[in-house]
Amino acid sequence: MTTFSGNNSQKARNMLIERSIYTAYALTLLDGVGKPTIETLQIKDFQKDEKLLIGRVDRNFNPIFVDPAYLKSFGSSKMALGFVVEAFKVVKKKYDRALRTGRVSMGSPVLSELVAKKAYIEPMGQYISHINKKAGEFKRYVKRTRQLKKITNFDTFVPVFMEFVELTAQNRPFTKSMYFLTKDVSPLVSGMAIEIAVGDYGDDQYKTENFYKDKNFEYLKNLAYAHGFVIDKHIPWRLVADLNSPQMQPYIESAFGVEGGSAIVLSTAFTQTYSDDVPGIIDMMVNIYNTIARHRPRTVVKEPTATTSPDSGKTIFAACKRKNTIIRRPTTRKAMEASHTDGFWLEKYIRIRNLETGMRYNEATLRNISENATDLVNSLDSTSAMRYIISKFDNVEHFEGSLFYDITRLDFAKSGKGKESDIDETVKRSVQASNFVIY
Repeated sequence: MTTFSGNNSQKARNMLIERSIYTAYALTLLDGVGKPTIETLQIKDFQKDEKLLIGRVDRNFNPIFVDPAYLKSFGSSKMALGFVVEAFKVVKKKYDRALRTGRVSMGSPVLSELVAKKAYIEPMGQYISHINKKAGEFKRYVKRTRQLKKITNFDTFVPVFMEFVELTAQNRPFTKSMYFLTKDVSPLVSGMAIEIAVGDYGDDQYKTENFYKDKNFEYLKNLAYAHGFVIDKHIPWRLVADLNSPQMQPYIESAFGVEGGSAIVLSTAFTQTYSDDVPGIIDMMVNIYNTIARHRPRTVVKEPTATTSPDSGKTIFAACKRKNTIIRRPTTRKAMEASHTDGFWLEKYIRIRNLETGMRYNEATLRNISENATDLVNSLDSTSAMRYIISKFDNVEHFEGSLFYDITRLDFAKSGKGKESDIDETVKRSVQASNFVIY
């Protein structure tokens, strides 16, 4: 029998091999699955294709977050979207009955009860903590690169900050829209997922011994599926509401009063993140500048003294240097918004999005996007400008793991040519072309 021993303490190569074994063979432990299988009806691979972003993007791949007004308690401190709570209550009621009647075992190490141990996680605190870490990273960056003396006020801070963005944005994004799509943010922020155990997400042995090999799990996965839930293959104690499941539709319709499935849920109970992005960028830049200003309000810089040679009349620099004191004063968002145009902030936002999404538009294209966005602000409004900008960047097809990325990789493999970097470049160019919008 295949063993599953992958965990996060292993060396990278061993962990990659063990994770691959788990991905291919974990489901063979289930009844009726005799060969390597990626997914079943009841169990889905949420690390594959666009499922990794379920509840975090809408149907147009715009980043979204749940409106807390639509959350409901399980009767404890745990919460989820109202229709998810109601569906889970029915599953729990039937599972508890099966435990009492002996249909499932009360001796199961983990599945001897069905209780929501984890559910909705509020994402904004996580994002604020992420940005605070950014401020610390930037402070260390300017010290390490000896650029502190370049920063005398907010305007001289900006180019140094943008250098820092260029170096770090793709691995550690800046905007809320991009941060919400990273692996640092749990799918629990969607309000659509429930965890019935507290386990180590990286321990494959725990997953297989306590779930895939447990006879109670067979009953649970079928029961959950019958009420509109699917199970996360890599976290088998996580139940995720399938908005397109016919079995979930009655709960959705009861909660919202109309039919519509995923369309009604995503448009009603979720809010797009992009409307907060530019104000968030302004706040972030002001706060990071103020971190520097408060950390080092004064810097003494030695400068050579210029003199004129009596013989040649040329300017020379004396060996002695005079001291110049730089005084950095904190500023406010209100002051910076008053002294900088909408076009200034949009241009910075566009450049940050280009770097953190990895779209890699060239300089001419970036200038064109900035000019068009500024025209839209001036001729229409900021909402129109933001819609235009997000049409250029909010497309997850270029993410590794997306369906389009996998199809492109398969095409390259069949043709017998191309490296991974070639695949990445092909996907980026194709997505850039699909993002072309005439406004």
